[in-house]
Amino acid sequence: METVHVFISTGRFHSFEEMRAYIDKAYTNDGEGIDSPFITETGLEDYEPMCIESVASETGQPMPLKELLEGASWLNKWLGQFDREHLADAAICVFPPNTMEHPEGCSLEYLGKATFEI
Repeated sequence: METVHVFISTGRFHSFEEMRAYIDKAYTNDGEGIDSPFITETGLEDYEPMCIESVASETGQPMPLKELLEGASWLNKWLGQFDREHLADAAICVFPPNTMEHPEGCSLEYLGKATFEI
């Protein structure tokens, strides 16, 4: 079984770049990693940025999850575990090998974890 953790927000991010800065680890000139707020808040481990999908509403307006997350990996296998009509203008989906110690500690709304088969 696979898992996905889903986080949403409305009005928090003013650009896709701002959202990615919240999610992505930064690096010093010496190559030392600096944990992002998202990493710190959720206790993210086994960091693999290619397995963290983020999406923002093109219009900047909240929309139902089923529309906002269109194109997310394996969406049809796990979206039914959430309220498809829930409104948001940004979402983050975290897939393995990323793991989280305390996703509920995130400052974004944590919808929960869905399990699914590929």
